[in-house]
Amino acid sequence: MKTTIPHRKARGMCPVNGIRDLIHWRAGRDWSNEFVYGLGLGGGFAYLRFKSADPPRQVYWGNAGPRQQKYLAELLGAGYSEVENRSFAFAWGKAREAVDAGTPPVIGPLDMYHLPFYQALYHRRHIPIHYVLLIGHDDGNAHVLDTDHDGVQAIPLADLEPAWNVDVPGLGKKNRLAILDVPAKIAPTGELVTRSLAEECRAMLEPPVSMVGIPAMEKIAREIAGWPRELGEKTAGACLRQVREYLNSPPDLEGDHLTAGRDLYVAFLEEAAAATGLDLSAAIGRLRGAMGVIPDLAGALGEKRLKDAAACFARIAADEREAYAALGELVQEFH
Repeated sequence: MKTTIPHRKARGMCPVNGIRDLIHWRAGRDWSNEFVYGLGLGGGFAYLRFKSADPPRQVYWGNAGPRQQKYLAELLGAGYSEVENRSFAFAWGKAREAVDAGTPPVIGPLDMYHLPFYQALYHRRHIPIHYVLLIGHDDGNAHVLDTDHDGVQAIPLADLEPAWNVDVPGLGKKNRLAILDVPAKIAPTGELVTRSLAEECRAMLEPPVSMVGIPAMEKIAREIAGWPRELGEKTAGACLRQVREYLNSPPDLEGDHLTAGRDLYVAFLEEAAAATGLDLSAAIGRLRGAMGVIPDLAGALGEKRLKDAAACFARIAADEREAYAALGELVQEFH
């Protein structure tokens, strides 16, 4: 069986691309991928400190796929269910059932090493962070919509099974799928935007724990210069590589698209301003200022100039605190 739904490709937008297509198909809102990303609390930040993790200090920008999927389902009033950490046979059976029931699932994370339509990566490079929308199946293949490609792509089941057999902290365990039953009628766009902005401001300015939001940025600014003394040079080096990798959007240690995904949230705010009539220019300007520091941060990390890296984090935190304070004042009257 194969379901035909509208698809808008956008490079590097796999966490929300399938959801964007579902919203267009079910509710008729032809939003951009950047808009859906931002609507899903795309401006987040997390600084994780776990002794048992590898590496034990990790930094993430934006909102991880599973949390974003769940939040968007809640915001849109969509039914939501997920399966993970089960056998391939069980998960594939549930995925087929979802397609046949008219609720195509998002599947992932997948390791792009096993995706044949990424010829430069196929059996060459492991990148276990990808998501696709399953829209059909036959005896030997999964038929999917992929963010980087027009039209329907086929994944042979012999490739899907190893691709799906990954466990990525924050992104999902093996054989994960999420089903969003997007309703035909969703709230007006302006209402969705203001709700999302209000919740993003709370998450960034007054988070329930210090590992997320602006307090987490300020915390890493205080701590990063001490990592080599605290963790040892080798472990600190692994932590710094992870931080540098996730400054590129999508994550890539050698990448030079050094925005940490903040360009996506700025694009969302620009579209949101046009859709709602809100003047978001002050927040956009501050976020652009923060984004301008990220290449300097990447350089400092690469050269292990950790006092400079700390100063960069402090500057980003200051700009983003002002940005979200400005947003909070604008949307306060709606909540």
